Amino acid sequence: MKTILLSLLTLCFYHIAAQVKEFDNDPNLPRKRGFNVGAIVTYSTATPPPAVIVDVTYGISKKTAIGITGGTTGALALYGIKFNTLIAGSDTKRLLFRFLSVYYPERDGRFMFDRKSKYVMPWFLTMAVVDGEIKFRNKMRVNLGIGIMENHCRDDMRMWFDPDHDHHDMHDGELEGSLIDIFTTVQTGVSAPLSTRLTLKLEAIAVFYHARLIEKEEFKVTFPVNPFLNLVYAF
Repeated sequence: MKTILLSLLTLCFYHIAAQVKEFDNDPNLPRKRGFNVGAIVTYSTATPPPAVIVDVTYGISKKTAIGITGGTTGALALYGIKFNTLIAGSDTKRLLFRFLSVYYPERDGRFMFDRKSKYVMPWFLTMAVVDGEIKFRNKMRVNLGIGIMENHCRDDMRMWFDPDHDHHDMHDGELEGSLIDIFTTVQTGVSAPLSTRLTLKLEAIAVFYHARLIEKEEFKVTFPVNPFLNLVYAF
C-alpha cells in the first residue's frame, strides 16, 4: 500500500512539474493549442480614462499565434486582429514578428467619459514590428525592435477602387483624419513572471514621421512615446 501511495505521489509531482515547465511566461507566443488573455492599460492626458484593451491569443503552434483584441482608448472604441510568429532563434535569444490591425468605429457626439461632442470618422491602424528578444534564467525577457505603422480612414479606402470618389466627405463641417499616414516605430519592453501563469509586461513605442519624432497630438497617434502596461494570463 505504501509503495502504491508513494508511486501516486511521485506521479503527481512529475505531473505538476511538467505543468510548471509547460507555461513559459511568454506574453507573445502561448503554448500550442493554449490561450493567453491579456489586459493592456495605458495613460493619456489627451483623452479621459479608461484606456483599456483586452486581447485573447491562441497558439497555433509553438512558433505562431493569432488573436483578437478590443477595448477603448478613452475617446474611441476599437477592435481588431493580431498575429505573432517566431522568425528565428533559440529559447533564450530570438527574433519575433508581430502584426496588429485595429478598426476604430465612427464617433459622433460624446463618448464614455469624454463629454465633449465631436465627430471622428471610422479609421484603421495597422502595425508590423520585428523584435529582438533575450530571455534570462529567471524567465524575464527584454525586447528591442523597429516597425512600420500606418493609419487611414475607412471612407478613403474607396479612392483605391473609385477614382471619382471625393476625398473626405464632410460631416457638419467638422472632420478629423487624412487619407493615409505612414510612420516608423522603435519599441522596447521588459516582461517578468508574477506567477507560473501570470506575466507582467511593460512596453513603450516611439513613433516617428519622416525620421523625426512626432509632436504631441500631431496625428491620431496622439503621443510621440506611448507606454503600455500589459498583464497576461496563460490558460
